[in-house]
Amino acid sequence: MKKHKALNLPCLRGSIGNWVYYSTVVSFNELERIDNDHKIKEDKCLDKWLQRKLSERVEGIKQYLLSESERFFNSIIVGVYGELPDWYSLDISILEEKFKINISESVRESLGVLSLSGEEILFTIDGQHRIEAIKRAKRENPEIFKTDELSVIFVGHSEDEKGYVRTRKLFATINREAKKPSSNDLAIIDEIYAYNIVARMIYARYDKFKDKIKLTDNYDLDRNEHIHFTNLLNLVEVNKKLFKAVKFKESKYASPSFEKREELYSVATEFYDFVISNIKEYKEYFGGYKTLNNFRNTTHKKPLNLLFLPIGLNLIAELYAHFKMKNKIINLRKLINKLDFDLYKGTFKYIYFNPVKNKIETGNKTLGRNLALYLLGEKITVSNISLKKSLAKVYNINELSAEFKKLKLPKKLI
Repeated sequence: MKKHKALNLPCLRGSIGNWVYYSTVVSFNELERIDNDHKIKEDKCLDKWLQRKLSERVEGIKQYLLSESERFFNSIIVGVYGELPDWYSLDISILEEKFKINISESVRESLGVLSLSGEEILFTIDGQHRIEAIKRAKRENPEIFKTDELSVIFVGHSEDEKGYVRTRKLFATINREAKKPSSNDLAIIDEIYAYNIVARMIYARYDKFKDKIKLTDNYDLDRNEHIHFTNLLNLVEVNKKLFKAVKFKESKYASPSFEKREELYSVATEFYDFVISNIKEYKEYFGGYKTLNNFRNTTHKKPLNLLFLPIGLNLIAELYAHFKMKNKIINLRKLINKLDFDLYKGTFKYIYFNPVKNKIETGNKTLGRNLALYLLGEKITVSNISLKKSLAKVYNINELSAEFKKLKLPKKLI
């Protein structure tokens, strides 16, 4: 085992449950003393599996560190065993005298210096990916990390079965209780993915959507919702399709520049301007001639139009992206209003809506896109017979029946 130099760290000491912990900051240069390979699992095969998963993720985090000047991590948790560090509490009586304040005993006991001799064995309980990524990034470009420090929480570990169990339990609790933010929360706070960032920009700045975008916990929108046109999460999904059309590649770790955000915002607003100006139903709604009651309802046989459901706006975004990539937007402008979006009798009846069950169908999106492109005269990735079989399935027609033989694909609209 490599011996490290002694290290003194500024520290807060605290306790929670039956754990005593020491919270400090450690420079990136000193993180080499933390071992990522220490075994706490019951079997070495489990450790190997976790190490394999470790390798799969660290490369992306490393790139984030190397490319992002605003890089930031939350605290990692490090186990300590073998030689125990020394703790020295600080004499802060001078502060009391100078500033005439009373400092409690608990505060006195919490402020100090943690002294590592270099003989300790340190291993990561939570933060393996961050530690490994830092080590690799520092090897590639040590200069940019000279002043970087990482927040580290040290806890004691006992190298016996009881200690293993206790440490594994801490590891599991931390990872199990760390609740992932909802998709809507990410859409609101995320500063990495452009599709979330631009969705917020549309929400805040696009005048035609003023007071028409709802914040919801999921992608669905109540069909009796007659105030909001769509929701924030749907704007996110639309962005994903639009950005592919302009060949924008998302980074998992680097935030898009402000120039790139504005560029992608223009991509999105160009789409919304296009559909609002060219699709008849959108012109009627956004022009104030009709309300959402005329297009979206839950009650059986009341108006229901695909364009005013999240899946419908996503379909239009896919069609737009397809024609955009082929430089054929003028063709889409000429043909789009030939598609019948009425879900009780139009092109997409049974594909996106079952009128018998009065139920929205979300599992036929690929079929819906293929049918729309076929009708608009575009080449699709499946054969005509495959398209016919997919339609027969949603129409509940047996492929071996006479009815299937009579079934014909709808006439193209060109």
